[in-house]
Amino acid sequence: MSWLSKFSGSNKTSGGAAASVTARRDRPSSPPRIVIDHHEYQPEEFVIGSFRLRPYDGDLIAKQQFDFRLVFDLGGDPVDIGCRGLVVKLTGESGLVARYQSPQPFYERKLVDYLKAWKGL
Repeated sequence: MSWLSKFSGSNKTSGGAAASVTARRDRPSSPPRIVIDHHEYQPEEFVIGSFRLRPYDGDLIAKQQFDFRLVFDLGGDPVDIGCRGLVVKLTGESGLVARYQSPQPFYERKLVDYLKAWKGL
């Protein structure tokens, strides 16, 4: 190993393998939890901008705006994001389908990082 490689970090034989094992271990197994009126739900479908909850047993109605929280753990750091949503569809078969406004940029980056880890990207 040369003197220059010690400082430039070009000798990364064991560091990369350890990082990938850590990344796999920290990979979330589910989408963020959604909290509406103090009730926690695990979304059936979740993408940036919308989600589906099935079954949903709350008091929301179609076309209603509502406040909710996205809760997840990103690398040991608990994240709780306040969001504003709109009920797009609410039936027994489809469950609750909602769109939501993007959170503040700081929290949006955390959410994107979480979703990338969840999808394994």
